Amino acid sequence: MITKTIILNLLLLLTSCARSQDVKNPENICKDCGSFDLAKMSFNENISDLISKTEVWKTAIVNNNNEEKEIEALLKSDTIKLYKYHFSNQQNKVLGKRPFNYNNQFFFNGLVLLTDKNDKIYAYEAINFYDGKMSEIIGFINYLKKENKIADFRQNKMYGDLSVYQWQSESKIVQIVSDNSEGTEERMINGKTSVIKSTYVKLNVYSQSFMEKAIEKLVQKDTGFVIYNEKHYQKKSL
Repeated sequence: MITKTIILNLLLLLTSCARSQDVKNPENICKDCGSFDLAKMSFNENISDLISKTEVWKTAIVNNNNEEKEIEALLKSDTIKLYKYHFSNQQNKVLGKRPFNYNNQFFFNGLVLLTDKNDKIYAYEAINFYDGKMSEIIGFINYLKKENKIADFRQNKMYGDLSVYQWQSESKIVQIVSDNSEGTEERMINGKTSVIKSTYVKLNVYSQSFMEKAIEKLVQKDTGFVIYNEKHYQKKSL
């Protein structure tokens, strides 16, 4: 009897896992649309659908110097190379709490999508000033290590007491930057200044198209989408 119960529980667990994997992302990103799973991003999503139910801030990377400009400031003489769609969520008022997740392993409050001139998605940047424990951030990094175990892996310390973790395969690049220790910030809550936990975490995922079309050279000066390299790392003491 006990054996049958164990088998039944295992079957129920497997069925539940299978169902969760079948759940598709909402077509729109909005406060009432449900949390958007970044792990399920195909990079073939329709930008018009994603932004149709919320406000976004749109900028463009233009000209030979790859300058970023707001759409309203563009000139007829500007040569547009890329677009950036910024999903702002200040104090969780626009998109609510935890609008973006990564396979329910970690959650993000802000998102920026990088596209070509025709709105083909090349990459995304997800940001959180996390108010939880540092151990939970480390747990997410370890999850990414397991998920990308066959990819080339690099880990380095950066200026500003940050660490960067990078995985590169033939199909994508994954990069996460995090504070090395828990941080705090002052925030106005109900008219009073409060000190709360605030630890910086930024996740970038770059598609195969990003690599194939050499988009990296266009975002070398862009703090949101730059792929960090030796010039950003702390110099190792001899």
